[in-house]
Amino acid sequence: MVGAPASAAVLFGFDPGAASPEPGYHVVNAFDVATGITGSNFQIKVPPSDGNGALPANSIPAGTPYLSVLGGGFANVSLGGLFSAFQFDWGSIDTYNTLTIHGTAGDVVVVPGGNFPNQADGNQFAAGTNGVFTVVGTAGEKFTGITLASGSNSFEIDNLAVAGGVPEPAAWTMMILGFAAAGSLIRRRRAMAATV
Repeated sequence: MVGAPASAAVLFGFDPGAASPEPGYHVVNAFDVATGITGSNFQIKVPPSDGNGALPANSIPAGTPYLSVLGGGFANVSLGGLFSAFQFDWGSIDTYNTLTIHGTAGDVVVVPGGNFPNQADGNQFAAGTNGVFTVVGTAGEKFTGITLASGSNSFEIDNLAVAGGVPEPAAWTMMILGFAAAGSLIRRRRAMAATV
């Protein structure tokens, strides 16, 4: 994994040709629909590739929908909670793609060819421009979402995955209800065993 420091609390890196999710991560958005995304001039694309985007070459399974931000557009994507690390498949990386990482210590902007010194020529097939981009918080940094912007067609990602997070309130509610149901079942079984 090629890495570059973004700030004291954020590290990011790129694993050429790899696919998300890597061990320890789970997908929160496969971009089958536009859930959790706001912005303008973006599309949920279905292959084959065309002038509006190309599926990241490393994306598994191949041939599924992905997010494509078109020229002059942007997309805000929520992670669905606070997470200490996240990653996604980034395809055909271009110098006109800009990624803003939103976190508890402020925003970090990643510019290919600038503070992200990787190959950024838009190649739709090469490992150097198609791989897993990973962001890790240090010193307690947590992340809430990302903004993708593109000066020209296109900025393509797939399989947004997270690790080390705090679930949303709805997930906590389901977990608490599950514990309550399990406790109720145990009490009922004990009561039944005592009467037999």
